[in-house]
Amino acid sequence: MTRVGGPLRTTAARGLRLVALAVAAFSLLAVAAPGAGLLAPATVRGASTDLTLVTSATYTVLPADRRIGVSVAISAKNHTSETRTKKFYFDHAFLAVQPGSTGFKVTGVKGATVRVTRTTKDARLLRIGFPRLYSGKTAALRLSFVLPATGKGANPQVRVGSGLVTLPVWAFASTGATGSSVSVRFPAGWDVAVESGSLPQRSKAADGGTVLGSGPLSSPLTFFAFVSAQHPAVYKDKPLSVDVGGATASLVLRGWADDAGWSARMAALFKRALPALGDAIGVPWPHADPLVVQEAVSRESGAYAGLFDPAANRIEVAYWASDAVALHEAAHAWFNGQLVADRWAAEGFASWYAQHAAAGLKVKSTQPALTDALRLAAFPLETWSPSGSGTAQETYGYAASYAAADAIAQRVGPEALARTWAAAAGRVGAYQPPATIGASTGAPMSPELVDGPPGWRGLLDLLEEQSGTDVSDVFATWVADPTAAGELAARRSARDAYTRTVALAGDWALPRAVRDAMRAWQFATADALMADARTVIAQRTALESVAARDGVTLPGDLRATFEAGGFVATSARAEAERQALVAIETAAAARSSDDDVLSRIGNIGATPDADLASARAAIATGDLTGAHDAASRAQRAWTGAWEEGRRRALVGVALLATILVLGAAVIGSARRGRLRRRRMMGHRDLHPDAG
Repeated sequence: MTRVGGPLRTTAARGLRLVALAVAAFSLLAVAAPGAGLLAPATVRGASTDLTLVTSATYTVLPADRRIGVSVAISAKNHTSETRTKKFYFDHAFLAVQPGSTGFKVTGVKGATVRVTRTTKDARLLRIGFPRLYSGKTAALRLSFVLPATGKGANPQVRVGSGLVTLPVWAFASTGATGSSVSVRFPAGWDVAVESGSLPQRSKAADGGTVLGSGPLSSPLTFFAFVSAQHPAVYKDKPLSVDVGGATASLVLRGWADDAGWSARMAALFKRALPALGDAIGVPWPHADPLVVQEAVSRESGAYAGLFDPAANRIEVAYWASDAVALHEAAHAWFNGQLVADRWAAEGFASWYAQHAAAGLKVKSTQPALTDALRLAAFPLETWSPSGSGTAQETYGYAASYAAADAIAQRVGPEALARTWAAAAGRVGAYQPPATIGASTGAPMSPELVDGPPGWRGLLDLLEEQSGTDVSDVFATWVADPTAAGELAARRSARDAYTRTVALAGDWALPRAVRDAMRAWQFATADALMADARTVIAQRTALESVAARDGVTLPGDLRATFEAGGFVATSARAEAERQALVAIETAAAARSSDDDVLSRIGNIGATPDADLASARAAIATGDLTGAHDAASRAQRAWTGAWEEGRRRALVGVALLATILVLGAAVIGSARRGRLRRRRMMGHRDLHPDAG
């Protein structure tokens, strides 16, 4: 289950211990020599080691009353020594207790008093008065007071509710004293944990409750522990609808039943924050189901102020978290494992947008500071994984992620950022083809989609595509492992080749395989494919030049094959079309300007001009065989016209000669016939008796 952490929970969030201070008032009583009758003026000096206060403090958690009762058994001892002329005594001391404490009482000796002498945001200073405590004497006192535990007011770290108890635990003593102890008592049914400090003794009380103990402390005034206890929480759901960019964002505010203030605070904040974030990010509200915003407390060793759980569609905001933390978690409604894959990007840009929204909403917020000390823990952000709040790695991760996001935002600008997030949300990858694909249809292109949210490589590609600005140096500085330097260099070279190849291709789209290889950072594959593409494009360019020169319209059948990635088939087809053009050029070149009789005779019945036109028309339709045939007919007609005319002329002469010979023979035969007839008629005239 992916969990996106919010800002770190710092030590300050758990409560800072103000060192408790016990100061004794010391008086010197001078005793006069017998008969003197004079009492010297009393003098007062600080005597922190002359009077010691050793205590045993017991904190009793009272869930039904929503308070914690504190009982402090005090053993006060005067360590001074009297002389024959001087007596020493103490009549009061000072003790610092937790801020917000009330109901002070002191018992144990008659006349003991307690009052508050000073109140600050860190402590309340009590003056405990008691009868004179002379040298070597010990007094037993008991101080009792109440810690209101509403999670508000002077000490918001003290909380007792129906499902949660949190308590900063102090020990009390005078400066330099040792041996004080602390115990904390919980009723039965509570899961108790020491989140900070040490209370090594754990036992079960007679009523089934839990008792934690410190044992004697060697340095009571430096002791601090933070204890929490949980009981199955009782939640109260409050639905909330917010208009975000014209869409309704449905939320469920799930606060503890005894903490209506938390739900009211979150409702007011989210009503203002979500529209501001939506406008800045530029991506529609991404949740179809209601987003749960739940009051929480973490019991992990490294507790976060907020978490976003995409699988549960739930934001958890700690009961003690500030509005700035809640604003950061609100930004995680967009920036999580669904929009960007890498943790640094989700955290960095959630912080960046929350920071800018906070300024407009007048929410007090401080950007993560990247100090020189933190830089010592630097690591490539692509390797960042949760390691627990407060660790050097975690603190550096938040600060460096914000620094990287800010550097990117400053470089590309908010509009390009919004376009990048829109593309990432729509699963639109970088390296999209031209506006139309396929010469046959010319239909608007559907964007090429990728399988999931971009990692840092895909995010770099999208940012540069949407902004036209190089930000690879920012990724090299903050994000990429040093071993990725070679990848970034190969990327620069491949992108240059891609830009050049796209320009050469014009309105033709490179095959998707090229773009997929670029998106996957498989640059060797992309380079090889682009080299093949440029070879085919060069063929196309040469082919178009020849066709334009010859006035031939090309069929346009290369584009679809090219865009489908069939480089071999496209190259072969281009060569076939070139050969058809060569055939047409060869046929056209065979036309002679001579207009002799024999050539005219030879072309009788032939139509070379029509054949040449048919060849050009055949290429336009992609009929290369028909083009070759028509061109061949035209070429043969023009190159063989004179010979054909000569042949035809010779045939004609021969035929004429034959006709003439045959005619002469016929005429001669006729003459000879007439002559014979005449001769026969003449013979008859010479012999009249012939009968």
